[in-house]
Amino acid sequence: MSTRSNIAIEDPKTKKVKVIYVHSDGYPYGVGKCLVDHYRLPEMAKELFKHGDASYLGDTLDECSFYSRDWKREEEPAREYRDEWMFMFNMRGDVFIEYIYLYKDNRWHVSTSKYVKTKNGYDSNISYFTKFEPVIMNKEYIKYKDKHEKHAEVKMISQIGNLLSKAGYGEDNVEIQGGKAKKAN
Repeated sequence: MSTRSNIAIEDPKTKKVKVIYVHSDGYPYGVGKCLVDHYRLPEMAKELFKHGDASYLGDTLDECSFYSRDWKREEEPAREYRDEWMFMFNMRGDVFIEYIYLYKDNRWHVSTSKYVKTKNGYDSNISYFTKFEPVIMNKEYIKYKDKHEKHAEVKMISQIGNLLSKAGYGEDNVEIQGGKAKKAN
């Protein structure tokens, strides 16, 4: 139900790549726009990787929702790879991540997940990621950046949680993105 993404940063000296997962709003005019607008300086970009995986990004680190810091989950620290090639090699076949963002050469780049339908008699696809391009040159970013609604998927998911809690489904406390909802009596 969410547009999942990975964000990564390359160390310019060692070429090692650190990576975290971001669950919501992963499209270029969501996470991509947030990265370009608020984390374009190397110091700010590095800060994103201190808390591990995130539910969503915000304009500041305090507005971000990190699973370990804000959800009290066990921290899953940033994963580290030898270099960009090893990271992308590891991502092959991951059909759940739709966009990958990489901070290198002092700007954010994006790679998009694509699928090719096979004709082997089975209902299967071959997935791959495109070459990285600067986020600001991505067609989706250009087309929708001015129409972006901040945290659109998070808002939608929280409304579903509220509807479920009002309908009496689940436990007394339903955990949703961005907060908790209590079961209606």
